[in-house]
Amino acid sequence: MADRRLLVVVNPGASRAETELAPAIGALAAAGFEIDLRRSRRSEDLGALIVEGARSCDAVLVGGGDGTVNGALGALIEAGKPVGILPLGTANDLALTLGIPADAEGAAGVVAAGRTRRIDIARANGRPFANAASVGLGVEIALHQDSERKQNWRVLSYLLTTIEVLGEAERFRATIECDNRRFEVETYQIAVGNGVFYGGGMRVAEDAAIDDGMLDVYAIEAETIGELMTLAPALRAGTQIHSDCVTALRCRSVRIETDQPLSVNTDGEVTTKTPLEITVDPAALDIFAPPPAA
Repeated sequence: MADRRLLVVVNPGASRAETELAPAIGALAAAGFEIDLRRSRRSEDLGALIVEGARSCDAVLVGGGDGTVNGALGALIEAGKPVGILPLGTANDLALTLGIPADAEGAAGVVAAGRTRRIDIARANGRPFANAASVGLGVEIALHQDSERKQNWRVLSYLLTTIEVLGEAERFRATIECDNRRFEVETYQIAVGNGVFYGGGMRVAEDAAIDDGMLDVYAIEAETIGELMTLAPALRAGTQIHSDCVTALRCRSVRIETDQPLSVNTDGEVTTKTPLEITVDPAALDIFAPPPAA
C-alpha cells in the first residue's frame, strides 16, 4: 500500500498514546504512506472526523482502545474504506481477536503489509459494536471503571473493578429469545458476543469467531457469589459454556427482555437499555489483520 494516503484518527487520552503513537506513525511514513493525522478526545467527534477525512484517503487507522473503536464504528462502516487499528487503549480486545500485535508499531506493520479480512459487526438496538454486549455484572464493571485506574493498572484494572463490584452483584430475571427459541433465566450476567474477546481478555466462547455470521450468547445462572467466582477461570478460557450454571446459545439474532429497563454495555461503554435487540451484519467491515490462525 505504498504511496497511499492514510487517515489516522487518534484518541490522545488513550493510555499508551503518548509513548507509542510517534513510533507507529514513523513506521507508516517510512513504509510510504502519506499521513493525515487528526486527534479527538470526544467520541462524539470521531464520526465527523472520519467521514470528512476518509473522502480524500484510501484507508482509515483508528488509534485508541475498544471504546474509541466502538465510538467510530458507525462512521467507519459509512466511509467504506479499509480500517486499521493502533491498540493504544487499556483493553484492546478487538485487536486481540484479530491477532493484531499489542504494540502500536507492530500494529502499524500489519497495515503496511496490506492484508485485510472481512469481519462481522453486531448491532445492539441499532448501534454497532464489534466485541460483545452485556447486561448485569459487565455493566457495573464499566460504570465503576475510571480513567486514573485504567492509566495506572491497564488491563488489571478490570480485575480490580470486578472484585469491587462482586460484593454488590444481584441476579435479575430475563427472557432470552434466540432465533425463535425462548428461555427464562435468573442471572448475574447475560453476554452476547460478536467477536472472541471482551472485558480485557475474557472469551465469549472457546470456538467463537468474528466472521461466522453468528452471535454467541451465555447467561450465568449461579445461585451465589461464591459459585459465580468459581467460574472466573472458565470465563477467561471461554469454557463457561460447559458449566451446569451457564446457559449457552449460538444464534443469528437475540432479544433480551427484563422486568425493569437495565443498562447495556457494548465494548466497554454503556450505550443503551433493555429491551435489547441484537442482530449481526456479516462481513460488514474490511479490516487490516494478519491471516486467521489455522
